[in-house]
Amino acid sequence: MRARLRSWWFDTEGSLWFLPMVMTVAAVVMAFITVELDRNLNLNGRAPVRWFFGGGAEGARGVLGAIAGTMITVTGLVFSITVVALQLASSQLTPRVLRTFMGDRGNQTVLGFFIGTFTYALLVLRVVRSPLEDAGGFVPSISVTVAIGLSLISVALLIYFIHHSANSMRASVVIDRAAIATRELIDTLYPDNVGEGIQPDPPGWVSSEPSAIVYAVGGGYLQTINADLLFDLAERHTLAIRPAPFIGDFILPGEPLASIWPDTGLDDEVEDAIRDALVLGLERTLQADVSFGVQQLSDIAVKALSPGINDPTTAIICIGHLSEIIVLLANRGKPDEVRSSNDGSVRVILQGPPFAQIAGVAFDQIRHYGVGDPTVAEYLVSSLRRIAALIPPARRPTIVRHARLVLTTMRTKVSVPEDRARVERVAAWVTEEGDPNRVQTVSPPA
Repeated sequence: MRARLRSWWFDTEGSLWFLPMVMTVAAVVMAFITVELDRNLNLNGRAPVRWFFGGGAEGARGVLGAIAGTMITVTGLVFSITVVALQLASSQLTPRVLRTFMGDRGNQTVLGFFIGTFTYALLVLRVVRSPLEDAGGFVPSISVTVAIGLSLISVALLIYFIHHSANSMRASVVIDRAAIATRELIDTLYPDNVGEGIQPDPPGWVSSEPSAIVYAVGGGYLQTINADLLFDLAERHTLAIRPAPFIGDFILPGEPLASIWPDTGLDDEVEDAIRDALVLGLERTLQADVSFGVQQLSDIAVKALSPGINDPTTAIICIGHLSEIIVLLANRGKPDEVRSSNDGSVRVILQGPPFAQIAGVAFDQIRHYGVGDPTVAEYLVSSLRRIAALIPPARRPTIVRHARLVLTTMRTKVSVPEDRARVERVAAWVTEEGDPNRVQTVSPPA
């Protein structure tokens, strides 16, 4: 259940309701605390205290009623603006970035503060009594003063929200957020550049037929794998476990989830534990899926290149960020694919997507839809050259292959000879006879 709870928490903290709910509960608690302080201190029955509310019951009711009414109106406005931002992001950029908007801490905080202020004012309003009522007069001066303070902070938050919402709908901001999230995930999952061949390779028997296979009982995207749980399970039952799909793959019911060696330790309990360790969901997430972060940027570029948008500049911005991610990824070591016990026995074999596959996610669709524009084709070939100069020689042929594909596709889509010649001049570093290892390398900064 740990893997599923971790996945649930990832979804919950990125939702639009969780933080506002927590802030609303905090407002309820604060209302009861300040009302009790008013009952114990009875400031309203003493000499006026500076900075505290000094009016009567009707004045307190008027102030609290105005705050509550205004806050619920402004909350509706904030919600409407948020929905518009989500709609624009989905239609103009890509639906894959909606989670980023919903998980925006600025939007969550503003929405939660407004709802919390409304709730606080409403709860304080219920205890205000005039002297003519049966229970006697009670004006919670401290509570009303706190409500006024919350309303003033809400005004500042409204100004911030208007700026934040307008800024968050800019394409460059959305692209930068997606790129930052992907780079942070790479920093988490991939080790620093420790050289090639340091990580142990899977044993030869991994390519043989497995002794047993665990099958999926439900469908969905593989969002994350709890490797620690699999390792503990394999240690207890003396097994070797290799999850079959990559993170981000869609699993059909009845498809293989994991291969097991040997089959003598496999029973229903072990099968259920393996299924629990491989968390399936209705969509891909950035919990552990680097390819999904790359896919987001590629989708934004493809949408910008569509006939309905026609925004090649946004596509060029995406290519720049994708190039940075590919360079970062190419210069990292592989994640720990093989996990062994103290005696050297292999217990878990984790398969990550190969570098060539992630590079294909980054550039294939952009090449297919974008190189009909000579400017995009020129920038893409130039970016690929810069990438090839910054990555290890072993991974350079993948980038050279993409550059050749760009040239081939461009020649079929660009009919003007001058435009073709312009792109080919930029692509002079790669030809059918070219040697990828001759690409000029660039030393990293000290």
